Amino acid sequence: MSFNAFASSLSKKLQEISTSVSEKTQELPSLAQSTQRMVQERLGQVTDISQLPREYTELEEKVDTIKLIYNHFLGVTAIYENGSYDYPKYINESVNEFSRSVASKLTELTHATSASEAQNILVAPGPIKEPKTLNYALSKVALNSSECLNKMLPTEEQPLASALLQFSDVQAKIAQARIQQDTLIQTKFNKNLRERLSFEIGKADKTRKDVHSMRLRYDVARTNLANNKKPEKEASLRVQMETLEDQFAQVTEDATVCLQEVISHANFSEDLKELAKAQAEYFETSASLMKEFLSNSFAEESVEKPVVVEEEKPQTAISMNDEDDA
Repeated sequence: MSFNAFASSLSKKLQEISTSVSEKTQELPSLAQSTQRMVQERLGQVTDISQLPREYTELEEKVDTIKLIYNHFLGVTAIYENGSYDYPKYINESVNEFSRSVASKLTELTHATSASEAQNILVAPGPIKEPKTLNYALSKVALNSSECLNKMLPTEEQPLASALLQFSDVQAKIAQARIQQDTLIQTKFNKNLRERLSFEIGKADKTRKDVHSMRLRYDVARTNLANNKKPEKEASLRVQMETLEDQFAQVTEDATVCLQEVISHANFSEDLKELAKAQAEYFETSASLMKEFLSNSFAEESVEKPVVVEEEKPQTAISMNDEDDA
């Protein structure tokens, strides 16, 4: 490459950089003025504020209500994503299990005879962990109690041990039903609400910011034109104001369409129905299992004893003529 070609290329690059910097510099006063305007409005120092169409502000209020409902419900139903929400004692049990697991690994490593064997011990999966739920805890303690009774009196029939064993089985089934309920709520309720918050409502929030940002810029342009004292600048300031007015109207129209889509897709009654169905199925299954357990394990106790009717003793007749007899 010749020196002249290099110089020409360098000059062109510098010109492009200069133009870019000039454009950015021209944007700075507008940004600074918009920021200043926003602060003045919040402090109540400016009252000449362009009003958004009533239709648009009503849509904003509706979307805000939808967003509030979603967030409030998720603030509660997120608990279904924590498997041990009904059994907080699991934290201590988890620590103890972790300590035992580490101790077991260390013991196995001391008996390893090669590096590959030690590696296999380290990467070997631990024992399968039961879900830390209240029903599983009840199932486990009932099973252990049944085994203790059978060991204490192995040759005698233990009705209580049998009842405990059945209770353990019922609680395990209820635990599975609760986990199924939690999964349904996670996938058919929580997930749907989060997706709408992230995508549809997230998109609407962005368009709303664009509307309010453009409204600020338009009001700044109106103020600049109204306060202008130099006739030679009036034409350019008016063109700028009219351009921003058109842009303000366009972004407001686009945002209106976006907000309407959010509202039309917000069929929360169906989401609520899925939540209720998951709970109803769990409660019905639990109640059915417990009733069956009670009828099978305590049937004899529920049988009413026959009522013994005492024979009436013969009453002595009272003579109305006692005085005569006397």
